[in-house]
Amino acid sequence: MAAVRGTVEHGGAPRGWLEFSANLNPCGIPTAVRDAVARADYGTYADLDAADAERHLAADAGVGAEHVLLTAGATEGLRLAITAFVAPGDRAIALGPTYGEFARLAGIRGASFTELRSAPPAFDTPVDALIGELERGGITAALLCDPNNPTGTVLNASDVRRILAAADVQTHVVVDQSFSAFVNERVGVAELVARPNVVLVRSLTKLLAAPGLRLGYVIAHPSAIASLRAVRDPWSAGAHALAAALAASWRLDRDTRETVARWRERLARSLAEEGFAPVPGEAPFVLARAAGAERIVRTLGARRIAVRWCASFGLPDHIRVAVRPPAEQDVLLRALRDVRAGTRA
Repeated sequence: MAAVRGTVEHGGAPRGWLEFSANLNPCGIPTAVRDAVARADYGTYADLDAADAERHLAADAGVGAEHVLLTAGATEGLRLAITAFVAPGDRAIALGPTYGEFARLAGIRGASFTELRSAPPAFDTPVDALIGELERGGITAALLCDPNNPTGTVLNASDVRRILAAADVQTHVVVDQSFSAFVNERVGVAELVARPNVVLVRSLTKLLAAPGLRLGYVIAHPSAIASLRAVRDPWSAGAHALAAALAASWRLDRDTRETVARWRERLARSLAEEGFAPVPGEAPFVLARAAGAERIVRTLGARRIAVRWCASFGLPDHIRVAVRPPAEQDVLLRALRDVRAGTRA
C-alpha cells in the first residue's frame, strides 16, 4: 500500500490511472497547442526567448507586454513573488483552507504565516477578518487563491475591491488565479494591475491540461514585474512550453465553459446522491465531505483511481474530486458505491 500512499496524498496520479486528483481542464489539450508543441524548435538558446510569448499573453489579457512575465508554472510565479516581496521576519497572511505552497514558501523565506480559515459546511470566505488584519497593518503579503483550492469558492467584485482598498502600498496582494479562466471575470485585469502592489499568478499547465509543460505567467504592474525578473532563474520555461504559450489563450470559449460547468454540476449532484456532502463552488473540481475519507481514497487507489484526500489542507474528512467527462465520472461513481458498501469490484 506504500505505493498508493505516495500517489494519492498529492495531486497527480501514475500513468494509466483514472485521474481525479489533479485539477486539469477536462476538455483536454487544445489541438492548436498540441500542434505548436510538436513543431517547436529547441536547438538553440534563441528558442528560449520568452518575449514573443509574453507579448501574446499580454495582448490576450488586454495589457501591455511590460505587465507580463512567463514562468515555469504558477508555483514558480508564487515563489518569485514571495522571494521578491517577503523578507525574513515579515508577516504573510492567506485566506484558507488553501494551497499549501503559500505556507511552505513563506516558511522558506523565514516569514510568519497566518491562515484565516473558513469553516464547513459552507466555507464562507472570511473576507472581513482579512480586511481587519490588513487595516491593522504590518502585513507584507496577502495571499489569495481565487477560485480557492480546495473549496472552489470565489471572491465577488465588491470583496476584491474592499481587500485592495484595505491593503496599504507596502502590502503585496498576490492572487493565484490558476482556475479563474473557468469562472466569470469579476474585476478586470487592467484595473487590478494598475496597482503596483497587486500580483496575479496564472497556470497554463492546468488550463491547457498539460502538466508536463510547466507553464504559467504573472500579470502585474511593470515595477513589480521588474522585481520578479530580478530574482528569476534564466530560461526557466523550456522551448516546448514557450510554443504552447504562443498558441494559448486564457479566454475559454463559451462551449468549453458551459461543458465544464455542466460536468461539474453532474459530478456534485452524483456525489450528493451517493451520500457525500459537496461544497458549492465554481472551479473545475468538487470538494466533498466524506465519512472515512482516507479509507475511501486508499481503496480507490488500489483500483488505480486517484482522488485527493484533503488532510494536507487540514480537512481530513473531505475529498477533492476533479471534474472529468461523464464516462469517467460513471466509473468513479460505480467504484464509490462498492467502497461505500464495503465490497470490492
